[in-house]
Amino acid sequence: MPHIRMRAIKTEVVSQMSFELPKILAAEMSTSEDNFTFEAVATQFFNMGKADASYPFIEVLWFARSQEVQNRCAEIITTKVKEAMKCDDVVVVFQVLEKTAYYENGKHF
Repeated sequence: MPHIRMRAIKTEVVSQMSFELPKILAAEMSTSEDNFTFEAVATQFFNMGKADASYPFIEVLWFARSQEVQNRCAEIITTKVKEAMKCDDVVVVFQVLEKTAYYENGKHF
């Protein structure tokens, strides 16, 4: 935890992000680098009835943090993705998970 899902991003870029981002985000989130997981989500986007390319869409599933930490993490993720992909738009969405609803090996946090 946190779990980062990336859509409309090539697997090579997700792999690169899985190496770079934990080093930067761990301190911001007050967690260790080995707590991060990354997922490359294969999707197909549509617009007006036709397949369409999309901008990078990143979901961060995590335990609640302050607005300041969330803002900084969104900025870091956006900057790194834009550097890697040379794109104009990046969306980052945070999904807060309740510790009592998150189980690891049958025990919640």
